[in-house]
Amino acid sequence: MKSDLVFPPFIPHRFYRNAHLQTIVGQFHSRIKAPYQAEQHSCRLPDNDLLIVHDDCPGSWKPGDRVVILLHGLSGCHRSSYMVRLTHKLNQRGVRVFRMDLRGCGAGTGLAKSPYHAGSFLDLQVALDRVEFLCPGSPIGIAGFSLGGTISLNYLGRPNVVSDMVDRAFVLNPPVRLSESVQVFGKPLFGHYQRHFISNLTKHIRTSHHLNAHTHKVSGENYPRNMRDFDDQFTAPLVGYESAEDYYSQCSPAEVVTHINVPTLIITAMDDPLVPADTYSEIRDHLSDHSKVTLHLTKHGGHLGFIGAPSSDPDPRWSDWRIVDWMLSDSPEALASQIREDSHEPLAQSA
Repeated sequence: MKSDLVFPPFIPHRFYRNAHLQTIVGQFHSRIKAPYQAEQHSCRLPDNDLLIVHDDCPGSWKPGDRVVILLHGLSGCHRSSYMVRLTHKLNQRGVRVFRMDLRGCGAGTGLAKSPYHAGSFLDLQVALDRVEFLCPGSPIGIAGFSLGGTISLNYLGRPNVVSDMVDRAFVLNPPVRLSESVQVFGKPLFGHYQRHFISNLTKHIRTSHHLNAHTHKVSGENYPRNMRDFDDQFTAPLVGYESAEDYYSQCSPAEVVTHINVPTLIITAMDDPLVPADTYSEIRDHLSDHSKVTLHLTKHGGHLGFIGAPSSDPDPRWSDWRIVDWMLSDSPEALASQIREDSHEPLAQSA
């Protein structure tokens, strides 16, 4: 375990100061070509669907050592570059990592009749139950990315369901008010993100034999023009909400973050093109006296980008090393106190 950590500021690489470059290039830059060697575990969900977790256990790990579970973002899976990078870096430090494929994703394609969504925190609870069974007595950290971060916050914000073995969490670029994040896609020059997600999501529906019976909801004249249409026509009705707005209202974690009692670090960029920084203004005020949740805003970084300038980090992926530091810290509370002292950036409108 590490102590006396220094939390360095994020300084973007000189070639990637633009938020869109950080976001797009960030999906490929410094990609680790690690061979897949994980053991797969199936988790049965209360509605009889299945999800898969991928168990990467380093040779040095022994019972009682640290475990981390990773949750990917929208249209991602265990193969997403950030999932592979973090697994490799944590494994090198003796941490056992479980990459969770959200319902119907990755190795779980075709195993679920219902789609994953921002409120799928009970799915995370089931996966954590399996991790606890496999690793009795081990402290567990949660790391969620984008939508996976939203799910993580929704789980952590319900203390009555949080496992006693979860002792810390890290979320990167999580949408905290879904309706406001979806509105971003309607801005000029942001259409390529919307097309990317809708294309991937509709393709996912067509390739899943459990979901392809619903393709009429997202094809022909029903083909969604935007993410709100997709959620209104597909996500909301399939998971039991009246409309997209009902889904967004009930599954936005902004309302529950103050209930979190596990040390949790939220990092997001003010220039994130997918999650507007001003959605954090209200929760930042609410968290000002909250000892368990720390919000750290950077001026730059894009969405899951954070490609940094040369520094003391072993490679340019600044956010990767902050996750490693947080998970290995002897005292996340002490590290959080230092981060708060260094976090004085004013909120600004996103790009």
